[in-house]
Amino acid sequence: MHFLGLSGMPRRIPDYPDAYAGWNALSSSGSYISVVGICRFFVVVAITSSSGNNKRCAPSPWAVEQNPTTPEWMVQSPPAFHTFGELPAIKETKSSVK
Repeated sequence: MHFLGLSGMPRRIPDYPDAYAGWNALSSSGSYISVVGICRFFVVVAITSSSGNNKRCAPSPWAVEQNPTTPEWMVQSPPAFHTFGELPAIKETKSSVK
């Protein structure tokens, strides 16, 4: 639609002249692609919400160490509201990058 405007196509008219047919077809195909993407999004959301797999996440998805070393992996899943009253102390480990 940007290039239609640059070409001189006025806005808000019900009929496109033949001179702008190419840009109009491109704009229309882009809108169809957007509609297909939106429909696909809602299908994925519906499949995800109805899958019935209400599993909790693993304590540490990387499974590098048994002991979590960062605050986001030290709490239960899902975390409670206002999980930390004050910031927890994090100890430096051997795997920390210096």
